[in-house]
Formats: sequence, C-alpha cells, structure tokens
Amino acid sequence: MPFPTCYRLCQRAGRIGFLLLLCTGATAVLADTPREQWHAQLTGSYAALAASSSTLHDRANQQCMPTEPTSVATLQGDWLKAFLAWQQVRFIDFGPIEQNSMAWQFQFWPDSKNLVARQVDGWLKDQRPISTQAIAAESVAIKGFPAMEYLLFDEKALASPRACELLQAISAQVSGNATSLAEQWAAFKPHYLAEPVYDVTTISAATHALEILRDARLAAPMGLQGKKRRNPYLADAWRSGQSLTAMKASLEGLQRDFLPGFTTLMHAQEHDELLQQFEQALIASLDRLEPLPADMTASLDNDQGYRDLQLLFVDIDRLTTLLDGPIASELGIIKGFNSSDGD
Repeated sequence: MPFPTCYRLCQRAGRIGFLLLLCTGATAVLADTPREQWHAQLTGSYAALAASSSTLHDRANQQCMPTEPTSVATLQGDWLKAFLAWQQVRFIDFGPIEQNSMAWQFQFWPDSKNLVARQVDGWLKDQRPISTQAIAAESVAIKGFPAMEYLLFDEKALASPRACELLQAISAQVSGNATSLAEQWAAFKPHYLAEPVYDVTTISAATHALEILRDARLAAPMGLQGKKRRNPYLADAWRSGQSLTAMKASLEGLQRDFLPGFTTLMHAQEHDELLQQFEQALIASLDRLEPLPADMTASLDNDQGYRDLQLLFVDIDRLTTLLDGPIASELGIIKGFNSSDGD
C-alpha cells in the first residue's frame, strides 16, 4: 500500500501508532538497496513525528477547554515525545526538509540572542489576535518546539492568560508541518531512489549531524568552543532539562534509520571492518549516555559530572571522525558545503 494512502487510513482509523507500524513495516521488508532501506526507515520515523505532533496539538486544544483541561505534566510529556521524534530524524537535511526553512520551523537553534523567549513574550503581552495563520506569518523563532518548550516549562510564560491560545496555534503549525513533511517524503521516494548521488548525500547528512552534536550541542556548553567557558544555556532543550536526552534520541535515530542502509552499502563495498568500528563506536556513545542525567546543567557544575561529559565527547568525536575520515575516504566522499551549514 502506498504510504500516503496508508497514512490517511491510519489517521481515519484513530490507531496511528499500531497501524503505522504495519504500514511502514511492510515497506521495510521489501527494501534491499541502501536508499530503499533509508527511505523506508525514515518513512516510519516521519510518520511517528506526524503522529506525536498531532497528539500534542490535540492535547493543547484540550488544555484550553475549561471543563476537562489537560494537566501541564501531560502536555510536557507530549511535547517531549514529539520533540524526541524530531531529534531522531533531525539528521536528514536534504529533500523536503529544505523547503521553506522547515528544519528551522521545527527547531530554531542555536538561539544566542534568546529570540524564542523574546518573541513568545511579545505575543503574550500583546493584544494581537492569536491564530495559526498569524503564527505562520511570523519568524521561525516563534514556530517550533523551542517556543512550545518556553510556554510549557517557564513558569511566568505558563501563567500568562494567552499561553494556552498561543500553544494551540504553535502546536497546530508544528503538526501541520510534520504531516506535510511525512507526505512530501513519501512523494520524494522515486527521485531519491533514482539518483545514486543520494548515497553520498545521506552519509554526508549523518556526518554533519554528528559534527553539530559534537561541536555545538556538546562542546559549546562544555566550554570547548567559542568563549571557552561552561554555559548550559548554549545547549538545546535546556529549559525542559532534556539536553542529553535529546542527544541520545539523535544517536538512536542514526542507529535505527541510518545504520541499516549504511550496513548494506558497506557490505556491498566490502568495508566490513570499518562498518564494525562505526557500529561499535555508535553503541559506545549510546552506552555512555545511558547512565547520565537528562540534563547536562548539573554535570557542568561538578568535577565528576564534567569528566563524564568529557568521556562522552571523546566517544562522539571518535564516531564522527571515523565517519568523516577513513569511511569517507574509502567511499570517495569529498567534504563540501552542506545545506545546513550555519545551524
């Protein structure tokens, strides 16, 4: 069954999670080339992002009902589930996600000027009518997961009488984008499978995502980049205290969505030893993250915690260098400009 048809049937049936597993699983079984495997895996992950974003929007709507409002804790949990679904597919920086600055609409980051808080506060203090259309016309800083995070985890913002209505509008924007992205990715399949260059493009996307994780998401808050001082506010998801959870989700996304197709490609080119090194380095990074707290803030403030982050940095650096170095060399990949440079 074609994915767009399957996805619409799943939505109408009201059992998105279970039925999407069946729909995407059937596609994955038939996949046997690297690009077929990558597309099939990502089809399921984009569908999961659409489903979790839809749930978040539904709960936000319920929160605004005076009779049966959703608890803040439930909304926070729904936000986290959808946010982590985004983290798992965040490494894909080509194809439909490139349209209309879609990645920035999901997550405006880094935010060194605190634009998210400033723009959300502007809407909370203003008297402008709030609507999905009004939010769609605004900058990316007000449209995505960080703006919702601020509304849900900042006590002052949460207490605003306009917070509920603004959360509705932003979650509608994110849900609409996620559904559109899932449909566009399905439609992108013939082109993606027909063009051999997407082998290199997909590997380069994974490399770039690892570089961002290592240098911007981890090293910068640790004080290993830029001003050379520890600063938890440089991490993403610091307001919700989920910066390390988000990193783990990104690595899990690579393990689930990138590794199967990558394994097929590396086997075909008889690079099994390098593949094993990469897989072991990925597992080691995930194992390192497992016992760490959800947030890195506390770890930055004490010696043992900081040593744990240093060890994590070494693991992720090893993983990144392996993919960007000997593996890229063996596959003939020349590093060049990436469409997401500047993130």
